[in-house]
Amino acid sequence: MKLVELHTKADRLTGSYYLGYLVYQNEDLTVLIGLDDDANASGLILVNNQDLVGMVEQSPSLAYCQRLIDEGKSTDPFQLMPVNQELLKGGLSNFFEAGKAALFNKLPVNVTLNNGVIYSGIVTEATLEELRIRQIDGNFALDRIHSVIPMKQISSLEINSALGKMWSEYQDSDIAGNPYDLVELYLDWLDDDRFGNYLLGRVLLEDDHYLLFESINDYGQLEAICLVNRDDIIHECTASPVIEFYSFLLTRNQEAGIFDLNQLDHLAQSLDHVPSPLEVLQNAGQQLVSVDDYAAPGEMTGYIQGLTDSEVYIADPVTGQVAPFAIDRICTIDLASSELEKMKEYLAAQE
Repeated sequence: MKLVELHTKADRLTGSYYLGYLVYQNEDLTVLIGLDDDANASGLILVNNQDLVGMVEQSPSLAYCQRLIDEGKSTDPFQLMPVNQELLKGGLSNFFEAGKAALFNKLPVNVTLNNGVIYSGIVTEATLEELRIRQIDGNFALDRIHSVIPMKQISSLEINSALGKMWSEYQDSDIAGNPYDLVELYLDWLDDDRFGNYLLGRVLLEDDHYLLFESINDYGQLEAICLVNRDDIIHECTASPVIEFYSFLLTRNQEAGIFDLNQLDHLAQSLDHVPSPLEVLQNAGQQLVSVDDYAAPGEMTGYIQGLTDSEVYIADPVTGQVAPFAIDRICTIDLASSELEKMKEYLAAQE
């Protein structure tokens, strides 16, 4: 099977694209076995050919994925392939058949419309003209209202995703409360489109100025060991449906041995104090660093080109453009993270 990158008209609205192995293409659909950001197996992705604007076989993202595949780092940590294979045996030549399969197997779906709107939930009815879905809401419960989606408006449909599978498992879980002392940290990022979002994870150590924080990703896995500037925290939450869901994911992923795939935790275990940002930057040397400045729009990952007691100069690893950051205005800085590991692999794949 070929490794491809698909772009659709809806991509222009969602800012995304699809990576995966091309399974087949008929008059109506293109079907992929999807890959996630780490080139690991994901669910099946069905794309409406009328919304398909391009299929690419060479790109930086594909080179990155191929490198991980060649190194044996592309796996199936969430055990999705057995169900993928069973679904493909049944034939998924149109969205109606995919909807019936999701309904019969009780598999959540992600449906992207051609206007960029995304529905995630459980299929309750599938006809040749429409899908009816009960959406999964922000509290990880099902809406009582059934959303009606005309088939002709669907740009793509994903079935058997990792988060969908884990949400289904969560419905049968008896884990409640906050056994891991997880916290949602809401940060005051100015001029940042992520304002209002939060970091989710555990506080490992703290002093008067910074938290040493273990950040959790969307799949309930260890994402980063980072410093968080206490001055930028505007709200904390330790009890919510999100925390209960991710407490389940932590337990699940630890039992499956996939919580800390990049082996980041050994760094946290070796620290007996909260390092300052300057200490982190000094120790980084010529390695990649990732910082989030209070006033800058977004995270900056790159190489240190200069360092003083008050400023750090970071070069973009792709363009070489250098940007200054005031050390005392750094909101977060990673000591180690999956994002840094991904960037190292990405850059190596471009050489």
